[in-house]
Amino acid sequence: MSPYIYGVQPVRELLRHRPEQVEQIIISRDQAHSEEIIQLASQAGIKIKFLPRHELEHLTGSQDHQGIAASAPLPEIFALEDLLERTADRSDSLLIFLDQIEDPQNLGAIIRSAECSGADGVIIPERRSAKITPAMIKAGAGALEWIPLAVVTNLARAVEKVKEAGYWVYAARAEAEKTLWQIEFSPKAGLIIGSEGKGIRPLVAKSADFEISIPLAGKIESLNASASAAIIIYEYRRQRTRK
Repeated sequence: MSPYIYGVQPVRELLRHRPEQVEQIIISRDQAHSEEIIQLASQAGIKIKFLPRHELEHLTGSQDHQGIAASAPLPEIFALEDLLERTADRSDSLLIFLDQIEDPQNLGAIIRSAECSGADGVIIPERRSAKITPAMIKAGAGALEWIPLAVVTNLARAVEKVKEAGYWVYAARAEAEKTLWQIEFSPKAGLIIGSEGKGIRPLVAKSADFEISIPLAGKIESLNASASAAIIIYEYRRQRTRK
């Protein structure tokens, strides 16, 4: 049986993107704001079941379900080659590499920022990464329905393949001499983000063309990974929009 994807936004995006894969919708009997979900499910001919909130919690294994869940497969995982094929003819393209992002909340938040900015894909390693789970999908507000995610066995090798496809790759590191305001992004750019605790592994960082840092004006020494990613992603978008 398929897992339960839960939360109002993840289920809404699931119904918008691939309703044919949804087996049924579960709604808590006390859920007051489910009209849109009911309408989308009804239009697609999907069975809707109403249950007490505690039963929904049992099905999803989470108290964070917001009274809505859908039985459906998790979003598709892409091969790196698929991402490169999809972007081969584009003059502007942004791919996000995530190294050692093991917190599902951070992973979901970065994927959400990447999708909202119009990035073309996110690439994570098979190991040393949070997994694709309903909790991570909830953290990303369903963004994974719309942005391709590739899982690779070797992140440094994946960076090299992306460079061979015409991208310049930038690693975000706190100790980098050049700041975000001092560089001009290539139209086809890859961005490597590491966790705020472990950072980017040396071999992965070494595969980048440039290292960049975010200038900080306060007394705290670092931002968390999702905040750092959002800042850099939108600086890339600002530069490309300006041009």
